[in-house]
Amino acid sequence: MSVMHRFGFFSIYLEVAVKDYKLFFFDLDGTLVNGNALFPLANEVIEYLRKHNKRVFFLTNHPSRPREELGERLKKMGLEVGVNELITPTLAIKRYFSDRPSGSSVYVVGSELIKEEIKKMGIHVLNHSRETAMGEVFVVLGMSPNLNYEHLQEGFFLLQKGARLILLNPDICCPTESGMYLDTGAIARVYTSAAPRNHIKPEVLGKPSIWMQQVLLDFAGVDRPRAVMVGDSITSDIAIGQAVGMDTILLLSGVSKEEDLMTIRQRPTHVYSTLNEFYQKIKELAYV
Repeated sequence: MSVMHRFGFFSIYLEVAVKDYKLFFFDLDGTLVNGNALFPLANEVIEYLRKHNKRVFFLTNHPSRPREELGERLKKMGLEVGVNELITPTLAIKRYFSDRPSGSSVYVVGSELIKEEIKKMGIHVLNHSRETAMGEVFVVLGMSPNLNYEHLQEGFFLLQKGARLILLNPDICCPTESGMYLDTGAIARVYTSAAPRNHIKPEVLGKPSIWMQQVLLDFAGVDRPRAVMVGDSITSDIAIGQAVGMDTILLLSGVSKEEDLMTIRQRPTHVYSTLNEFYQKIKELAYV
């Protein structure tokens, strides 16, 4: 028996409401993307929605790629995505620093590409902890395959001097075809556990933070009441959708599992075991 049948009230609500959605916000990793490949039928789902005049956007907490590079990566997988359809932590960075006094300095513990993106925003980027800083200092942490001990240590030196820690995403793990990878939230615990006297309290910019919520609302605009968030994580995808007043669809193909539904107060609007199940349902409803 499918998850949809076990949670019957979800399917009843679905048949009444799903045709009214105009905007679909899809998480990528664990929802449409499995490591270096698309999940089966991912491209078909997006094409089906576009064919029926639905607007589609894509969110990710992945902190190591600018939007242009991410778009090219998805294209190679077979998913045509415009840069302006991508919502990444770099947009939340821009929102965050636009609300702060000018003259801040940032040290990036993560991707060189993210460092370049921050430079383009006109923010002073430090190359090491001994460099003279301008204004308030921030250590921006984001999971990256090239992250090494030296980067972590340079960031830790700055945190000991009073720098503020920013996480590009809070996720502990990232689902891939090989299994779960350690993500930014796990790496951040190195800092918070190593310096309890410094009371390091990270600020999170990725889903479901207030900064990413504001970015999401900018994209949704006046159509927010007819928007839905689709993802595999209760704590990031479903949480951000619920925070901004959107309906939510949980796919049990990534981080969150069926048993996790038993431990939360506010359930997703709809739940599916797989992307395939979701696709079959919208076709069954003659989605128009």
